[in-house]
Amino acid sequence: MKTHPNDYTQLKRHLRKLSDPPSLFTGAQIEQSFAPDNIIVFQRTNLSGIQPKGVSVNYHHRFELVTVLESAAPLRIDRTSYLLHPGEGALICPNQFHHFMDVEKAHFDWLFITFECRHPEPILALRDNPRIYDNEALELLGQVVGEYVSPRREQRDHLFLSYTLGRLLEHLITLPTISSERRDIHSSDDLRDQILEKINRHVRENLHRAISIGDLAEALGYSVSHLRAVFRDRLGVSLGRYMRESRLSEAAKLLQGSELNVSEIGEKCGFESLYAFSRAFRKAYGLPPRAYRQLIQQGAPLPTPLSPL
Repeated sequence: MKTHPNDYTQLKRHLRKLSDPPSLFTGAQIEQSFAPDNIIVFQRTNLSGIQPKGVSVNYHHRFELVTVLESAAPLRIDRTSYLLHPGEGALICPNQFHHFMDVEKAHFDWLFITFECRHPEPILALRDNPRIYDNEALELLGQVVGEYVSPRREQRDHLFLSYTLGRLLEHLITLPTISSERRDIHSSDDLRDQILEKINRHVRENLHRAISIGDLAEALGYSVSHLRAVFRDRLGVSLGRYMRESRLSEAAKLLQGSELNVSEIGEKCGFESLYAFSRAFRKAYGLPPRAYRQLIQQGAPLPTPLSPL
């Protein structure tokens, strides 16, 4: 079919603004843009599926988009609980402590999409701001899941997954947030949650030193046995393990986003020597801190924390 010359009008308008590039070999690069990577999609429909089998489930370096498809239930992120209804979702950012232990329904349907992102600035407005989905969000979500479970070709189109998930996340920013009445539930009337928040806050404020459970109990005014029992009851894992993994997760965060050298990061996270830090980090992540940072610099997918740590 012959193209009419007027069809080029808009193109020519753009071309008039085009200047010579400073280099013919270096231009716009995907790795410099907001591009979700290492995407994993999974579903949870019962309590056993969301109960933690290790602290890395509650506190890790990946982004996690949680979408409620059936049965309203609370999601706790850091020190706030959000009551999410079907058709709503929340983005959990790297190193945000979270859990689903307040869920009481025998059956529900939640969709999880976890991913990494080297330049997440465009979506940080979603942090601590669950959104109410519209039809466009659900359509984009369906495209992501559809490509993940039933690829249009022989293999998943990773570029399509990244692009579509990116469009979904950027669209969510434009959508309304859940009402204030559905935030901070259980924060003031549940003594166990109050203790849990105190534990989490004190541990987070003292990542620079290897405090013991005895130190923690003395600071909070509870017995060691009571703190252990409350923590395991609410999160299903041991308090000692959480304290160790919190320091290692902070170290992973600093390896990703700081200019500190490995020795400085180990010291900042409460390890008495570089050897102790490297040994603990290797046990947790399967490779030493320097190799972990090298993967980051190469843009390679980061390893998931091993279980148990």
